[in-house]
Amino acid sequence: MEKKKVVRRAALTGAAIFATAFVLFVIAEIAQRSEGRQWAREAAGRVEQLRKEYQAYADETAQKIQGLPADPRVIGEIQARHYRALPGTWVYVWAVTNEGDFSFGVPSDAFTRLNAAYDFHRSVITEDNHYASREQFLRTLLHEGRAIPLRARDKDGRNGDHWNDELDWWRFRREQIDARHNDDATIAFVSSPIQEPGGKTVGNLNMKLVDRHRERSRGGLSHHLEPLAGAAMLFSFLWLWFLLPSWVYIDAREREMPRPLLWAFLTFVGNLFALMVYLISRPATPEKKELLCPKCQKALNGAKAGCPYCGADLSSAFCQQCQYPLQPEWSFCPACRTGVGKAAEPVK
Repeated sequence: MEKKKVVRRAALTGAAIFATAFVLFVIAEIAQRSEGRQWAREAAGRVEQLRKEYQAYADETAQKIQGLPADPRVIGEIQARHYRALPGTWVYVWAVTNEGDFSFGVPSDAFTRLNAAYDFHRSVITEDNHYASREQFLRTLLHEGRAIPLRARDKDGRNGDHWNDELDWWRFRREQIDARHNDDATIAFVSSPIQEPGGKTVGNLNMKLVDRHRERSRGGLSHHLEPLAGAAMLFSFLWLWFLLPSWVYIDAREREMPRPLLWAFLTFVGNLFALMVYLISRPATPEKKELLCPKCQKALNGAKAGCPYCGADLSSAFCQQCQYPLQPEWSFCPACRTGVGKAAEPVK
């Protein structure tokens, strides 16, 4: 019984650790969700501020562009403003005609690279039907850091009909618009019409704003607490998983069941389901009757030689061979089959 008590106490300890870790895990998860919502609100406020600021700048700049192609001096002013942008804020400015033709872009190197990729892969883009126009292609991929390889695809080779991440990563990128954000950037778009002096609209001046000024903090207590709580839950779960077959093995041996190790293995594999089968199948524990003195009928409390109350001789109350308690009407010991009242050898 002592072994079962030790296993029971260890199981209670493991269950307490699991429950505590689970509560801490839930608290950490709630805290992280709250931090995420707070960061989203701050990011939305930040992008709205940027949109207002740059919308005014776009309207002012579009008024200076009195036709396309634009005056090089205006493009120079846009280039200078681009380099004066706040640290962590990337600004891309480009103009397109009403027909969708590209006119100019700042910074020029980014647009030169993307226009070359669009022209090179035009047939693939048309076949994919993912980008509706050059302008959408530029708008989607401007802030991507990975370069688009200018390599021809071998239609008969291994790259013909199979996806190659190195070559094809850009083909189905999704455009992030308005205040959508990911973990480290907030993106917004603004646009303003370009009009000739007579008031005729000839194109649009577009701006893409990528704000990395306010990165999401990941150093809070909840971010450290959650993995620790998860590890404690896993450890306590495994602890309980191994204790269950240990208890079954000890209990099966106490009840003298055949193959207790097999029952323990089945419980290890089947866990709670196997435990229910074992609890239904195991025999009931035989009741241990209190031994009484045949003369005074008082409890013997483990005495076997003589009664501590009346001094009666107990030699006939216990088997002389194995000390098994005997009934007065028995002729043989049921444990060792020794004749009662004799020191004879067990019957063979």
